[in-house]
Amino acid sequence: MVNVPETVSTPPKRTDPMAGALMRYRVMAYIVGTALIILVFVAIPLQYWGHHKLVAEIVAPIHGYLYIVYLVAGVDLARRAHWHLGRILLVVCGGFVPFLAFFVEHWITRRTNAERSQEAGATAPAEPVTMDSLDR
Repeated sequence: MVNVPETVSTPPKRTDPMAGALMRYRVMAYIVGTALIILVFVAIPLQYWGHHKLVAEIVAPIHGYLYIVYLVAGVDLARRAHWHLGRILLVVCGGFVPFLAFFVEHWITRRTNAERSQEAGATAPAEPVTMDSLDR
């Protein structure tokens, strides 16, 4: 018989939940922003000027359902990051004002990353004071 060495399985590393929530929000912001642009600048003009309702009848419900998923991702991030009402309203508006989702996503990502790094710096243990550090 062949002896197979027994491997010790290590539990998977847990990633930062805030990073996961931020990534989900970013992906949904791009998807919803793109769907809204297609709806407003392709489907609606085709419906009213081209008399082709089919594109709007397909794209509008897709955007609506994706908007709900976008809001859930935004609420998850807001809950984890402890946002105030202004940021939450800005995220809500990003789903129904064309092009706003891209600007809001960039701003939210930059602010969230800055706040996370600031919190990491504040919770890091302070450098101990030694005689060598006093001489500097």
